[in-house]
Amino acid sequence: MASPYSDSLGNASEDAGRAAGYADQAVNAAKDAAAEAADRITTMAKDAMDNPERFARDSYNSVTRYTQEKPLEALAIAAGVAFVIGALWKK
Repeated sequence: MASPYSDSLGNASEDAGRAAGYADQAVNAAKDAAAEAADRITTMAKDAMDNPERFARDSYNSVTRYTQEKPLEALAIAAGVAFVIGALWKK
């Protein structure tokens, strides 16, 4: 007959094992997402270096489209950027 203490210990051990598995999955997912983001940034940087005029035009068009579709979000982003720049400027 198992004691309540040993049952609790067994459950805690199983829970810890599951948590470790979940943590491992989360780390692997984060690595994959970071690698994909790095690839996208590298591609964008190469495109910008190869044809800076097209990159500037495409960026301008993207920003214009975004501000027209989501004006309040664009305003909030601009306010946040201004706040950060202002905070850095004071230092």
